[in-house]
Amino acid sequence: MAAMVSGFSPIRVRLPGHVINCVVAGQGPAVLLLHGWPQTAHAWREVVPLLADRYTVVAPDLPGFGASSRPDGGYDKRTVASTLARLMAALGLARYHLVGHDVGGQIAYPLAALYPESVRSLTFVEAGIPGLGDSLAAANPLTGGSWHFGFNMVPDLPEFLLAGRERGYLEFMFRRDTVGLYATGAIDDAAMDVYARALAAPGAVRATMGYYRALPIDIADNRELCAAGPLRVPALVVGARHGVGLGWLDTVQEAVADVTARWVEDCGHYVPEERPAELARLLTEAWQEGDSGDE
Repeated sequence: MAAMVSGFSPIRVRLPGHVINCVVAGQGPAVLLLHGWPQTAHAWREVVPLLADRYTVVAPDLPGFGASSRPDGGYDKRTVASTLARLMAALGLARYHLVGHDVGGQIAYPLAALYPESVRSLTFVEAGIPGLGDSLAAANPLTGGSWHFGFNMVPDLPEFLLAGRERGYLEFMFRRDTVGLYATGAIDDAAMDVYARALAAPGAVRATMGYYRALPIDIADNRELCAAGPLRVPALVVGARHGVGLGWLDTVQEAVADVTARWVEDCGHYVPEERPAELARLLTEAWQEGDSGDE
């Protein structure tokens, strides 16, 4: 697998039942960056260097993605969250800021709910919490959501239809959801190659679609976690003007007591690649006060 972040060599961390491929960079308070679908940790390639001068940044390939292992199951977000908590413990990072883009945001909520002593702050980038608020309508193509939720959830069919056509599917998705994809070079041919090779690897379509196929489990889990009461960790919701925007904001407000929302203008869904400097600025501004005097 190609280098995830230029200038930083990935490491492989062995956990029970998993091998997690990740970049660890910088020093200071820890930050865990969770990418979305259909990407890998390569999505953070421009953000990591902007944060690494002040933070210890961890950017893993999620289980099933990139060069991380692809187990047969366990892609419900609660299980993935537990794996990532073990990853941070293995790295010796007891407390950290948590940032999730897209599917990564769906993992971030149960991680913060199950391990509140570890999570210092919670950021959803173009993401929310399935099962809460109006999230079911947001994911339903009949009510304005994206058709790919249903397609990706169908057993076996994506594996069959995408075999040998992975790059075409990715190009369609990135072109649809990115502002000026080719004009800005936000996701250039080299990045597309990284994502296409990752999705074409044996078992990768099955594994990555597992995150969608687990949504019924996630919905039940999230409702159970939310019923225990709102999280007290500060949360930031970042929406792109030409992406999902703040359509999932109500789901976070239902689950977290202290929520702030910010817009990113002239940007599509893939904020870490389209507007990395602005995203890094929003994150560091949100973290600045809480970082003072901490480890």
